[in-house]
Amino acid sequence: MKKYILSIVILSFLFACNETSPPVETQLPILPDSIKKDTVKTAGQDKSMGTGLTLEEMTDDSVFIDGSVPTGWDVAGITDVKSFKLFLKRLQILVFNDDKEKLAQLIKYPLGKSIKTEKDFINNYNKLFSKDVKLSIAKINFSQVFRNSKGAMSEDGRVWFGQDGEKFKIIAINN
Repeated sequence: MKKYILSIVILSFLFACNETSPPVETQLPILPDSIKKDTVKTAGQDKSMGTGLTLEEMTDDSVFIDGSVPTGWDVAGITDVKSFKLFLKRLQILVFNDDKEKLAQLIKYPLGKSIKTEKDFINNYNKLFSKDVKLSIAKINFSQVFRNSKGAMSEDGRVWFGQDGEKFKIIAINN
């Protein structure tokens, strides 16, 4: 499963890069401590702005691929779109690494009826983060994030996100 998710993330990243320029090393500043020292070599010029996201991914979307106009970020309660997208990228890495402890800090509790604490989350991690939930997070299209008055969601609605004060949190998991 990890290899499949990593393949999706790497392929998405590579398609966004210019193949004619020499590799550039960029430091990813918001990654978990276990990954911070690693660098990512990108083919082409540095379009990631040091974040692991391309300029296109960081650009706010005004029309979705299907032609629909998305709800404003403010309706979803998101006040800082750039920071939210960086949160999503960090989330992808934490899920890929099955970092239950750090993911537990990104949950707004209670999560559903039975997950009331970080300990509950960690004990139920494998049940909550099924293969489909992990894949849903891996496939997030940063330039096409659906949002409404309930928050923002992964492409198929398996995971919902919201802003809690200055922090972003997972507010629902539908597996």
